[in-house]
Amino acid sequence: MTMTANFLFRFTPSVMELEALEAIFVQREEVVQRIVDLTCESALTSSKHHTLLIGPRGIGKTHGMSLVYHRVKALEDLREKLLIAWMREEEWGITSLLDLIMRIFRALSAEYKDAVLDERVEALYGLPTAHIETAAGKLLKEYVGDRTLLVLIENLDDIFQGLGDEGQKRLRAYIQENPFFTIVATAQSLFNGVSLQTSPFYGFFHIQHLEGLSFEESTQLLASIARYRNDPALESFIRTPTGRARIRAVNHLAGGNHRVYVIFSQFLTRESLDELVEPFMRMLDDLTPYYQDRMRWLSPQQRKIVEFLLNRRGPATVKEISQRCFMTHQTASGQLKVLREMEYVQADSLGRESYYELREPLMRLCVEVKKSRGEPIGLFIDFLRLWYSRDELQQRLEFLKPEAALEREYVMHALKAIEGEATDPRVAACMKDFSLYLEGFDFTGALKVSEELLAINADARTWAHHSLCLFYLNRFEEALMSAEMALGMAPEEVHSLLAKAAALVGLNRGEEAFRLHDRIVELEPKNRDMWSARASLLVMLERWDDALVSYGRAIELGANEADIWQGRGRPLRHLKREEEALASFDNAIRLGVQSCDLFFERAAVLIALGRWDEGVAALNNALQRVSDGSDVLEGGSDEVIRQVFNSTHDAALWKARIQSLIAVYDKHQLDGALGVGLVQAISALDTEMVSDAAARAWRDVWQELAGGRKEFQLPLRLLDVAVRYRETKDQRVLLELPIEERELLNQVLGLEEDTQS
Repeated sequence: MTMTANFLFRFTPSVMELEALEAIFVQREEVVQRIVDLTCESALTSSKHHTLLIGPRGIGKTHGMSLVYHRVKALEDLREKLLIAWMREEEWGITSLLDLIMRIFRALSAEYKDAVLDERVEALYGLPTAHIETAAGKLLKEYVGDRTLLVLIENLDDIFQGLGDEGQKRLRAYIQENPFFTIVATAQSLFNGVSLQTSPFYGFFHIQHLEGLSFEESTQLLASIARYRNDPALESFIRTPTGRARIRAVNHLAGGNHRVYVIFSQFLTRESLDELVEPFMRMLDDLTPYYQDRMRWLSPQQRKIVEFLLNRRGPATVKEISQRCFMTHQTASGQLKVLREMEYVQADSLGRESYYELREPLMRLCVEVKKSRGEPIGLFIDFLRLWYSRDELQQRLEFLKPEAALEREYVMHALKAIEGEATDPRVAACMKDFSLYLEGFDFTGALKVSEELLAINADARTWAHHSLCLFYLNRFEEALMSAEMALGMAPEEVHSLLAKAAALVGLNRGEEAFRLHDRIVELEPKNRDMWSARASLLVMLERWDDALVSYGRAIELGANEADIWQGRGRPLRHLKREEEALASFDNAIRLGVQSCDLFFERAAVLIALGRWDEGVAALNNALQRVSDGSDVLEGGSDEVIRQVFNSTHDAALWKARIQSLIAVYDKHQLDGALGVGLVQAISALDTEMVSDAAARAWRDVWQELAGGRKEFQLPLRLLDVAVRYRETKDQRVLLELPIEERELLNQVLGLEEDTQS
């Protein structure tokens, strides 16, 4: 069989040239380079490292292993220090330590073509059976000498199963007695030989779980394949919003499986499906026994769950799985946990629900083929309807040659599938990811998805989504333009009106936005999302009573989201209804909000209520989220400081509480943030309710406690000038500050620019 120069092996990347392997390599650079680095350390020092890569078929394990081999082999420094034994991907018949050592000899022979070694290995067969294993072990030790032996092993789980408990113990003992090994292995999933605490190899390997391709990585892989095949048209197309939308949909279909993408990449450049279907069917036939074995490993209840997910061809909740499999919710949940650990299924969370689906799309394919009985393969049909629009498929059908019977059948099935769909699957895939990006506050990612949606479905709702993303990225003029596009298509569409209102708020045109909300109330008085957005707008306009009414209406209509309760707490604080504000913040925490800004607000309320110790605990909770990297500190310190100031005018009590503040910020190494908060809180002094004596006492306490600390020099200088200026109103006091510090204080105090002259 002849191969083109840029043929990509789907199942045996180990036979591919290094150039091809590197050309289409994505996602795993860190993993591969780490293994190469550990191999170097193993070869050059007495430390020996062992790595086990875990992942389902088609996830790229052999590709990574092949790159490790080529990169290590190319290192000149290791030529005299390292031997490589790259064992076959399927090593059948290993039932003892002797079998394994003999396979290592076979790999060494293939790698180094050492005739002397071959002769000595051949001589082993003439020894008495009882002595061969010992002699083989000695020969391997002698051959390796003072070098290190890198053993590359695929499907370690199969090899360990063949070795059995006794063989594993003998292998572990041999490695301990002869520490010249460094092993890189792969397996489909975790297995008892490495996961049970009683197993000889428990804790022996550094275990690395390999994840499927993300959408961006899938795009990168297809672009790399297109470049490797010198297909600039495909490479250019898949980077357009339309191309990205199609790949996003395929990514949901394929589960991020590398092999599926390599297979489909061939289809994209073929004139006829006939060239792909036959080898694809042969591949599925070859894989079927493997998946049949995988099913035999499962208990009857686990098989029932897997069978249900195979037939469903999509994610399902625990509730649905338990109902369809006639088992209790608890039983289904427990079995799904085991199946997830065994890497048969994966779970995605959406709100408080977990959705389970099969981890390996190839497993579903094999079962589909068994059930199809000559019918077209469902995954091909799915791919066609995702990659081509209805018009493109219709055009393809019209230009087919009479003899292209197979392709005609597939295209007609794809057209039929499209006709029966209520929602374009590309739109559904984009919307799923769009929601995930928004939930993760990744507005740049959400914007890209909205651009993909516009390329395939430029309706009013999509323009409204696009406007929303631009709003969150503070691109308010563009957000307004997109909202106007939406309203041009659907003048009375609520999402479009909300998008325009948000953009107007960003442009400080709050009253115009509020008038739009009045129109939305007329259109959908029972739309809880509208009432929530209206409440947020009223908070921005500082119309606290009206905001509280809108939040209440949203809650009456069934809104129970965490952000609703957090938002409701803010007008309650401004209305001095601290107990109710605290209850709202606690509800937000109960519903899952863990952001530092919420804990800052909660701390401020507790201090206002005189519950100082609880307030400090909430503050510590907020700062912990910043110091462990899970959140970003953008503000909130000033609110806490204001509450400390407003809670009392007793200098002794101020001193004790400020000492506590400094201590908790020091604990998290965030004292600079406390200084920033002190500057922002200077405006708390700018009221007739505060006497000059109280302002001076406040300044003096801070000077006493923080005057000797470098990070507080600027905040204390600004505080001192602010206190003296409020007493004298003499602008010359402000001129003591350099211009950049003066501008900062002007902003804090809301002073006009002419105070600088």
